[in-house]
Amino acid sequence: MFRLLAIMIVYASSVADLVAMELDAAQAEVWQMEENYWSIVASGDPEGYLALFHPDFIGWPCTSETPKGMANSSAWVEEIRDNEWTLTYELKPEAVHLFGDTSVVHYAAEYVFDYGDGTTKGKGDWRKFTHTWKKYGDQWLLIGGMCADRKPVRSLLK
Repeated sequence: MFRLLAIMIVYASSVADLVAMELDAAQAEVWQMEENYWSIVASGDPEGYLALFHPDFIGWPCTSETPKGMANSSAWVEEIRDNEWTLTYELKPEAVHLFGDTSVVHYAAEYVFDYGDGTTKGKGDWRKFTHTWKKYGDQWLLIGGMCADRKPVRSLLK
């Protein structure tokens, strides 16, 4: 019950952010894919997670020093499922741009793991994401992604 309530609160918050962004129907369709992505992760569904990705996906996970393909990409979702952890999240959409059948989405996310033993991880740690989605027929698939800490960095330019 708590998990359902948490998901409903996050969903309501995300809807308010979307209204403020004034997305058109096509942008809202792509943003819904981000909502689906996080809902699938939180539910611990590795098969559903993998179904969101193009087989040739390349991305740079938050936890990796280098870009990665699909090998072992669902490991973190399997951990959530296998350990019966609870994942709650908040998403803040920043930009959704379409280029024909391709869309680039930028957003911030705070996701918190509750390990069920009284410990949590991630509260207050906002990350910035870029996901690139491509439409194949009537299905949007992830073809690229990037995750990084949201903390501002100093410019290298003078």
